[in-house]
Amino acid sequence: MTDTLKKIVYLGPDGSYCELAKNDFCRTAGYENILQEYFPTVKKIIECVDKNPDIAGVIPIENSIEGIVRETMDNLLTVSDENLKISAETIIPVNHCLISKSSDLTKIKKVISHPQALAQCQNYLQKNFGTALEQIEKSSTSKAASELCNLGSEYAAIANAGSAKLYGLNILSENINDEPDNKTRFIFISRNKTVSTGHDKTSIAFATKNKAGALVKVLNVFDAMSINLLYIDSRPSKKNLGEYVFFVDFEGHLCDEPVQRVLDLIKLNTNYVKILGSYKRMS
Repeated sequence: MTDTLKKIVYLGPDGSYCELAKNDFCRTAGYENILQEYFPTVKKIIECVDKNPDIAGVIPIENSIEGIVRETMDNLLTVSDENLKISAETIIPVNHCLISKSSDLTKIKKVISHPQALAQCQNYLQKNFGTALEQIEKSSTSKAASELCNLGSEYAAIANAGSAKLYGLNILSENINDEPDNKTRFIFISRNKTVSTGHDKTSIAFATKNKAGALVKVLNVFDAMSINLLYIDSRPSKKNLGEYVFFVDFEGHLCDEPVQRVLDLIKLNTNYVKILGSYKRMS
């Protein structure tokens, strides 16, 4: 761990699941006394950490129900400091609650929350409110909870129980997720150096050459080296229609010789490879 870290920034406002993840990272690494500040967007967090060597960030990267957090993936590609990597991960259970100034469920006409939270609670919302309920998207669940303080009692928000306590709101319903085993994975981005623990993962992004079978050839390298792929997804390159950047997590650490060999071989069929980080696996 670095001795020069002065601040940790995370996706807020206070009461967010990201704050819970930040607290988990701080307990694990002994960062409780370091200055902490929340930012409104993932983009601003990554820009801040990229420009300031003494600042680290905590951001969401994947939800077990909704999949990758697109804003995180897209902005990780913009990082210019090659020393800034994913250095740790943590997994936070998601237990959504319906909270409001009102204590009467029948009075609720509008619900606000992050788009993923709204999507994760559609069965509950349909069962209790039908099609008449207006659903309004916000940048985070905690932002939605904080805004309730200035809205009427016909509004409710989907957020965690901590947000209700923080802002003095009523919990109308608990554990309203459509899927009970709902979890979000968060990452710690910093310039901390990590070491191989024997239970690690490496995250990379790459773009293949524009020729037949290029992606298959890349994936075959992992198979040939007996390295297990943990995750693969793609995002548009935002340069040309039909061009994609692939994100892959796989077992192993950059310090491991097989991982170094894989990275050397896949460069033969890629336009570029960006190392996003090597860190201890939490699952």
